Amino acid sequence: MDRRQFLKLGAASSAALTVASVTATMSGCSESLPTTGQWKALRKSDRVFLTAVAPVMLKGALPEEPKARELAINNMLAYTDAAIFNLGPHNTKQMKELFDLLNFGLSRGLTTGVWSSWDKASDKEIENFLNRWRESSLALFNLAYNGLNKLMCATWYGQPAAWQQIGYPGPLYPEALITKPSIS
Repeated sequence: MDRRQFLKLGAASSAALTVASVTATMSGCSESLPTTGQWKALRKSDRVFLTAVAPVMLKGALPEEPKARELAINNMLAYTDAAIFNLGPHNTKQMKELFDLLNFGLSRGLTTGVWSSWDKASDKEIENFLNRWRESSLALFNLAYNGLNKLMCATWYGQPAAWQQIGYPGPLYPEALITKPSIS
């Protein structure tokens, strides 16, 4: 792909996400970003989506015991919220647009093949959606899949609770870290 194709793809992708976001917003199907409370960037619908997708995307990495799994996903959501918020307003807006696309019923169905709400979608439906986006000939879907995958993996494996599972003993000098984990 040359530079010109890359720029065209970027413009087309941005336009498509903007149209989906504007459609969802104008139809009243898009929530505003949180302004108070625990959450800084993730809206309730975004958290429902991530809660449904996390066990499929992180298959084998999450605890099996239901209460431990719920706690692990909740911690991952808090890390994800902080990560998106700390990426800055422009990137937060782009993630909001992606989540709008994934949460608005019509665009969700057309782009993912999942017509039910995320909390009612089966693991197989979610796995099929993720595989389609990962293997798609449309670079926009590949880009969105990679963004979601990297965000989820970074926020899962970046928390101390996941380190033992992968054999990481933790940083040698945790007191020297610039950023300290704020979630226990």
